[in-house]
Amino acid sequence: MIELLVVITILFILISLTLPALNAVRSSAKRLVCAANLRTVVSEFSAFADGTHPQGKGHSEALGQERFQINDFQDLLYRIDEFWDRGDAKTGLLSSEKDPVLCPSGTAKLSRRMGFPCGREAISPVGDVSIALNMRLYRPVVNFRGKNVMAATAAAHVSSRILDYPHVPLALDVDGSTMTTRGVDPFYIAPPVEGADDAYASGRFWVQSTRHGHSVNVGFVGGHVLSSQNPAEERWNWSYQAETR
Repeated sequence: MIELLVVITILFILISLTLPALNAVRSSAKRLVCAANLRTVVSEFSAFADGTHPQGKGHSEALGQERFQINDFQDLLYRIDEFWDRGDAKTGLLSSEKDPVLCPSGTAKLSRRMGFPCGREAISPVGDVSIALNMRLYRPVVNFRGKNVMAATAAAHVSSRILDYPHVPLALDVDGSTMTTRGVDPFYIAPPVEGADDAYASGRFWVQSTRHGHSVNVGFVGGHVLSSQNPAEERWNWSYQAETR
């Protein structure tokens, strides 16, 4: 009996020593998968922006060859609205196992609903959204009567010229739960820009997730993915924004 207790004790000690290493390996693997997912997202974006994506640009086709609205790209990523792929089915699922718009360290699945563009009507639960796009590509800042305000989404578009700016952040880890508690849908995110007095200065739209060992994965227009503990402070092109003309 004493020998059995000794063996059990040794096993417990070995397990306690091994588990942290195993957890670290799992976390590292999920971080790498997330980075790979973001590379897929930025690759899809490149084809979408230059008009060569096999599924086209959805509603943005009406804007011509060189312009598009970023929300149509979101629709493509989530396979909703004009990119619905479930026929007459009213709902569908997104899975972290096959959909790059889901971080493997976040939620495993999201529900999607037919007939709506990207937003809480189309994707749920919205608090489980784990990857967001750069909000300045969705709602740029314009000067209206001497005050810097967010432009209406319908008035904003992104030019294919964005591909000439590889250091513009496109997609990154977002804390969807905290964003929703602030009353903000977590499909878009953007930090304050140093020296800029605009609607982003309060930080309300900046709740990145440090789920990967206190770091955030960020995918760029140029196709690369970087990791940072303080992405807002990096010398990246956070000031690039959509156009309104």
